[in-house]
Amino acid sequence: MRTFLEIVNKFESAANYHTYINSFGFGSLDRLNDKINQPYPMAWLRPMTSQGITAFGSRTLTFELYILDIPKQTDTDYIQILSDTERVVYDFYTYFYDGQDQQNYTVTMTQLIPLNEAFQDRMAGWVGTFDVQTKTDGLTYCNIPH
Repeated sequence: MRTFLEIVNKFESAANYHTYINSFGFGSLDRLNDKINQPYPMAWLRPMTSQGITAFGSRTLTFELYILDIPKQTDTDYIQILSDTERVVYDFYTYFYDGQDQQNYTVTMTQLIPLNEAFQDRMAGWVGTFDVQTKTDGLTYCNIPH
């Protein structure tokens, strides 16, 4: 089974791989607001829920992925940022879907919402909801530490 840490690291690797993204963060949204002088554009990963383990031997974790930038004061710049950040959300999906670990994850993007003048820095971008499903191989009585 892929651990929570491995999944978060996979998102961070996708951010580091992408030439558009200048920084990656993780945690609740109040922590996103705490980041002073954060290099933009940025990716922020927020854990949401887990449905637990299914009878078919898989578990799903749900995350929100924020791709954000700070627009200048023009409408054209704002539209360009929405266009760029939307594409980056899809690139993250592709990183899981077509990447070197594709057999380890089943990823579904269930929602994409635009953000305008969000948070303290008045950022623009998109938040995508990702369901990351992994097999539960290795979860056996024999592997419980005792």
